Amino acid sequence: MVAKRLGLALATLAMAACHSPPGLGSAATDVAKATLSGEACPDIGERAYFFWMEPLSAEPGDEIALFPYWTDMPGGYNDLPPGCLDGLGVFPEGAATFRRQEDGLAIATISPDLAPGTRVRLEGNYRGYTLNGPVDIYAKAANPLVGMWRQDGSDCLAESAIQELELTGGNEITVTWTPFEVYKDYWGRYEFDVVTGEFSFEVEGGNQVPADIISDGTATLNGDRLVFEGVFFGTPYDADDGCRGEFIR
Repeated sequence: MVAKRLGLALATLAMAACHSPPGLGSAATDVAKATLSGEACPDIGERAYFFWMEPLSAEPGDEIALFPYWTDMPGGYNDLPPGCLDGLGVFPEGAATFRRQEDGLAIATISPDLAPGTRVRLEGNYRGYTLNGPVDIYAKAANPLVGMWRQDGSDCLAESAIQELELTGGNEITVTWTPFEVYKDYWGRYEFDVVTGEFSFEVEGGNQVPADIISDGTATLNGDRLVFEGVFFGTPYDADDGCRGEFIR
C-alpha cells in the first residue's frame, strides 16, 4: 500500500506547505542546521534513509515539506524527527530555498524561475546519513494529467478496474490493478499533447504486462474525470475482460 501511503504523505506535504506557521528566527538563522540533537534524534544505525521513494511532481514555486524516513524493508516508512534533519541542500544549485517551521520541519520552495522538465534533487542528512528526494518539475497548464488516478469500475468485471494509474511530471506512467507495498503491474513512459489531446505510452517493464494493450489514442479531462479514447491499458491475468471505464482522482 505504499502508493496510497505516498499519496497521503503528499497531501500532508501540501497541508504543511500551505498552512504552516512562520519560519524560525531572523534572517541570520541557518535553516540548513538541525534544530534538535542528542537524545531527541535516536540512533537508527545503518539503514536506508529517504524523503520519498519515487520522484515527486512539482511546479515552479511549489513548497515541499521534508519529512525524513528510514526503512529496512521494501515499502517500509519509519518516521524520524524532522527537527533532526541537517545539511539541507539542492541540486542544481539555486533550484530551491529552505525555511523551518517552529517545530523544526524543513520546507523547500522550488524556484519560480525553474524550467519545466528539470529534475531537482533535495538533500539532507540525519546523524551523518544522507537523504535524497528527486522532484520532477512540470507545468500543469501543459500537462494537467499529472497525478494518481483510479478507474471507475462500476460497469466493469471484478478485478478488472485499475486501482492506481500514476502519471508523473517526468512523463513516467505506472499501472497497477491490485496495489501492495511497492508493487506495480507495469511501467513506462507517456506523451501527451494538451492542444490535440493525443496520448501515447510505451511499456518499459513490468510484473504483469497484458498482451492486448492499445497504447495510442486521446485523453480528455471532463471535470474531475479523465477519459481515454482508443487507449486500452489491457486485461489483467485474473479477469475475463478489461475495464474501459473513466478515471477519477
